[in-house]
Amino acid sequence: MDSKTQPTRGQSASDPAGGMDPALIRKIVIGTVVALALGFAFMLWRAWQDEGRLDRWDTLEAIRVRHEPAQDPIWENPYGVYNEEREKYIGALEQFLTEQAATTDDALAPHTRFMIAKTIADHILANPGMLDQSARGEWYTKAVKHLEAIRDQHPDFPLNWTMLNQDGLASLTRQFIKWLEANRAWEQEHMLSATAPDAGTRVLVRTTRGDMLLGLYGEFAPAWTKAFVERAASGAYDGRFFVEKRDIGDAAEPGEHGFRSGGAASRGLEAYDVKGVRAASEVKSRAGVLPEEARNRIPLDRGIVAVWHDGGDEYDTDDLLLVVTSRSPYLDYKYTPIGRLVDESGITSLLTADRIFGGDVWRAEDSVRDDSESRGVLDWFQVPVQIVKVLVYRDGALVEPSGAAAESRVAPEDSERKLSSVKADRFKQETPTRPVAPKKSTEDADKAPDAGKDDAGKDDDDAK
Repeated sequence: MDSKTQPTRGQSASDPAGGMDPALIRKIVIGTVVALALGFAFMLWRAWQDEGRLDRWDTLEAIRVRHEPAQDPIWENPYGVYNEEREKYIGALEQFLTEQAATTDDALAPHTRFMIAKTIADHILANPGMLDQSARGEWYTKAVKHLEAIRDQHPDFPLNWTMLNQDGLASLTRQFIKWLEANRAWEQEHMLSATAPDAGTRVLVRTTRGDMLLGLYGEFAPAWTKAFVERAASGAYDGRFFVEKRDIGDAAEPGEHGFRSGGAASRGLEAYDVKGVRAASEVKSRAGVLPEEARNRIPLDRGIVAVWHDGGDEYDTDDLLLVVTSRSPYLDYKYTPIGRLVDESGITSLLTADRIFGGDVWRAEDSVRDDSESRGVLDWFQVPVQIVKVLVYRDGALVEPSGAAAESRVAPEDSERKLSSVKADRFKQETPTRPVAPKKSTEDADKAPDAGKDDAGKDDDDAK
């Protein structure tokens, strides 16, 4: 091979002109196209991801708009009203967190968790009527778990920032957790809590509408229950009447629902005597007799028996009883519960309370409803229910007073010596029929000015 046909340096035998290998060029072109295609596909995927992320944020906002209840006006209703819409809102947020938010991005999930925790806090604070501590505890636990997830799983979320805080100040997430735990501990120690009465001592209230059996709160109101048992055993309540019924509010608004006994002046009342019942309903102040007890621990719920409290007195009135027939948050913290009605030993206490509470009251009468002195002040029973006798039992045996106390009370029957042998509703009576004004006699009609005249107003003689 001569020098003219020898390939120079940089040339190949297949490319005498010294250009690139066509196979290499094809590879480069194919790689470039693939890269562009992948890049374009990635851009489409990112756009789709961003669109999906925005859609999920829009979904969260739609949930908020649709389900978030209006803020409860605590300053207008300090007793709180249960709002089931708030629970539905929490459930919708939790479902969204499980199905969409948790796999979206580092902002949507913690944001949703915070919305859940905040709504739970609102639910707890605005619902003091939720008296079951275990139920409240479940809500506290759930809120803290969501906040702990924000703290541990999303350190870059703004609630976890401390860079702008003062030295030593924890993140907002930690502060929220600390507040929930402190509030829960306070509620467990101080908040109203539905409590069963003590075992052992029972008080039987025998009325003309049936019997009621009362268990006592000796642990929470020792002075009051001691005084009550002593008065009951001595016959202090025998012969008195229930003279007043209060029925204010409904399920949506807090109120007071129950009936009250009268004092010693209520003995001897007659049915349909509005003036007599009015006088017997007057509460005479006995301020300072005994201290407040159990007022801040026991809620005024259905079946609670409390001593009466006049709003103008510092202490409770010592010998008037209030029987609560349905949840009455308006009375919480104002009255001292001394016991609760129980259905035991064949005594249907709550049924008797309902019978008494269901009786007619004078407010239904036009003459009373339209009387400026009576309207809106008290509800007097048209037929006051009498307390025939009150008996105290300890471990099932009748407590016998001694001395003058034994002589002053209505004597117990043989069947009343033991609670197990008491004949239920022994003194129950039917409600008397309302008296009807007597009709004018024939003699009175003859003396009437128009007697002897016909329909035209003429004398009978003239008609003849």
